[in-house]
Amino acid sequence: MADQWDEFRRFEEMMNRMFEEFWGRPRRQLLPSGERGETLPAEYRQPSIDIVETDKEVIARAEMPGIEKENIKINLTEDSLEISAETKQEEEKKEKGYVYREMRSGSYYRAITLPSPVDADNALASYKNGILEIKMPKKEVKEKKEVKVE
Repeated sequence: MADQWDEFRRFEEMMNRMFEEFWGRPRRQLLPSGERGETLPAEYRQPSIDIVETDKEVIARAEMPGIEKENIKINLTEDSLEISAETKQEEEKKEKGYVYREMRSGSYYRAITLPSPVDADNALASYKNGILEIKMPKKEVKEKKEVKVE
């Protein structure tokens, strides 16, 4: 099912680019960006995220190439993870006979619902080689207690 949505999002991005070229301004996305149903401007990219759940923790890995770790923001609650980042890079080379200048910018945003409640206060995040990894310890599940019906 996810592959179908990815294919539809690529189609939507292509249509958004066509609208931008025709009208000269960005359009908003049709599909919700996260599981909460928010919409984002079309210039935002959604990082691919893998979620792994073990007995003791939930681990999220997001592909975010070209971002400085100082520009990544993570908001975490017991049941949801929100990742955002912005990047702006300028490069200029001057050689005899020509000037090369390139400016790049981009934004990432993704919000997901976590599979199990986590302890947000003890989560750890690291960023290396374009991969953001967030390790979130699960909240301890209290023992079930049987209640007698009177």
